[in-house]
Amino acid sequence: AVIISSINSDRNFDGTIILTYIHLHLRDNISFNRTDMSLSSILSAEAIEKAVKDCEAPNSFCHKKFFQLCGLSSKTPKEVRDVFQIIDEDNSGYIEESELKFFLQRFVPGARTLSEAETKKFISAADDNSDGRIGADEFQTMVLS
Repeated sequence: AVIISSINSDRNFDGTIILTYIHLHLRDNISFNRTDMSLSSILSAEAIEKAVKDCEAPNSFCHKKFFQLCGLSSKTPKEVRDVFQIIDEDNSGYIEESELKFFLQRFVPGARTLSEAETKKFISAADDNSDGRIGADEFQTMVLS
């Protein structure tokens, strides 16, 4: 009741709150809060910097090498899932091509974007079910293999 009363979601002012509005409020304000968890709370800043620096040149990104250099490949499955949630910017449960383009920038603001070829190669390396996006299980398998 406290949560519901704090939600100002009666958007059509008819005295009811549609479940979708509650979901959106919870997703945006109460569920996983990216500001409470940062990549640097899971990976060392030095390792992140080293991994991003290694792929500064255009078309030089290699996901396996990146995961090794930043230390992600040696983390626990839970930590890998936590990183997935941070990268999944729209909280959809998938990393889509549009999010993957900015993959390096999630680690270091101002880093370069991945090229279209790098993005497609990255997706194809993990996309076991060929849906064009990377799910949490696919990401975990790719990182830890």
